[in-house]
Amino acid sequence: MRPVLQLLGLSGLLATGFVPTQAFAQEPENADAQQPTEEQKAEPQAPTVPAAPVVAPEAAAVVAPSAKPKVGDLTTHGYFRGGFGGNLNQKGRMTCFQLALDNGILSKYRLGNECEVWGELDLTSVVYAGDDGTVANLHFMPVAYIPNSYIGYTPTGVTSSGQGEPNSGATVAFPNLYIDIKGISWLAGGTPWAGTRYYKRESIYISDFFYWNPSGVGAGIEDLKLDKIWDSAPDVVRDLTFSVGAFAVDGEPNGNQGPQLPMISDLGIRFDFQVRGIRPYEGGELQIGFQYIKNWTNKNVDPPNGNKNTTDGWGVTVRHVQNVLGGDNKLVFQYGKGGGTGFGTLSRFYYPDFSIYHDPAESRLRVLDVITIQPTDWFGMQANVVYQRDNTGTGNSDAVTEWYSAGGRLSFGVANHLKLLYEEGYDHAKKSNGAAPQTLQKFTGAIALAGANGFFGRPELRLFYTWAMWNDAVRGLPKHDSGDVYLGTNDLSGSTLGLQAEAMW
Repeated sequence: MRPVLQLLGLSGLLATGFVPTQAFAQEPENADAQQPTEEQKAEPQAPTVPAAPVVAPEAAAVVAPSAKPKVGDLTTHGYFRGGFGGNLNQKGRMTCFQLALDNGILSKYRLGNECEVWGELDLTSVVYAGDDGTVANLHFMPVAYIPNSYIGYTPTGVTSSGQGEPNSGATVAFPNLYIDIKGISWLAGGTPWAGTRYYKRESIYISDFFYWNPSGVGAGIEDLKLDKIWDSAPDVVRDLTFSVGAFAVDGEPNGNQGPQLPMISDLGIRFDFQVRGIRPYEGGELQIGFQYIKNWTNKNVDPPNGNKNTTDGWGVTVRHVQNVLGGDNKLVFQYGKGGGTGFGTLSRFYYPDFSIYHDPAESRLRVLDVITIQPTDWFGMQANVVYQRDNTGTGNSDAVTEWYSAGGRLSFGVANHLKLLYEEGYDHAKKSNGAAPQTLQKFTGAIALAGANGFFGRPELRLFYTWAMWNDAVRGLPKHDSGDVYLGTNDLSGSTLGLQAEAMW
């Protein structure tokens, strides 16, 4: 009963995000209040300086124009997390607590609950700079992932076990490797691109859930601007942007184990359309996405990894963003059929879960709300509620799976460069066959040295304690802790103690 009351309490908290901005929103007082995203990371702002005294025009200094980009100019963004910990119940290495859903998908809340080293460095290099302002960039992102649960705390940071173990889980990947061209005068501000990339991803940070993730190998034109086409556009649509892309889909996604190698006959084409910037009132924005997957497989036979045929599919995403208390509230609705049920998932590689191996009757409904606020310099919070209903379309007694998730993280800046953190998360999964629902709840407290005191102020160096508990339906099942430390035990709870660093820039 207590988890249900907590879920309802969080729902009430999230409802505050629907109050219009004019009622109580305010601008953040410092830059670290804002969450950096993959698509909108900005260059560091120049420090604020006192206003200069007014001088006569003839005495004013001449402001030099900004330097023209040059071929070879390089900028970087990145992300890192890593650390170590120990298991306080079963001893040995730290294990991370999660609810194992269908298809290898794992739901967990992150603070004090990440058993890996993950680093990504996004490099952007100018490869062409024209006299008319056109600039072409090459984007390259190497990513290293070392799962401590598999290969331990390697002092050399190797990405293979070194003992002939092919399934160590350590990898090097290149999710961004593409070229774009900005500033083409007749493209209405749009940017054409081609390659493989993280594309317009949207996530719940505290659970690492990329619920809208149309990334992949493809090409397109993003952010065509209506105000460059229609000078007198009304305010409600003046900031409208259009993006269109086409992506390859092959193989069958395999949850947290990454995609399987596809057969050469496998191919689907996913068309992605997005409209953003509909502003019905100040501080509010409506965003709409539509995806259609066309099956292009040259033989429609049962694949070796299942009994489903390949199929087409479609899906729609509607998101409302409301500015509130120095942050925002995001309400999201998603629905898909057949091959279009993939929108984004909880996965270590952050691959979207698109596939052409689906029953045409298969469907997915997802509704979520996530609120992130920074009302003062010293206090910030993120909380979320998720409901997802998957139907395989087979008509079997276990065809329907429902997943509920709710959680929140509080950040208190108690002194300069010192924060206290608390996070709680609850996951609940139930099948339609009458089996008992599976539940898992996690609690973490941490003290952190930080670069800045906002919720997203980074870097953070954390000392954390995590405690988790689960019900009888989870006991004895694999993957509910990352190292399967509790598999075969009678334990209904576990705890860890550890250190972690996280940075984003």
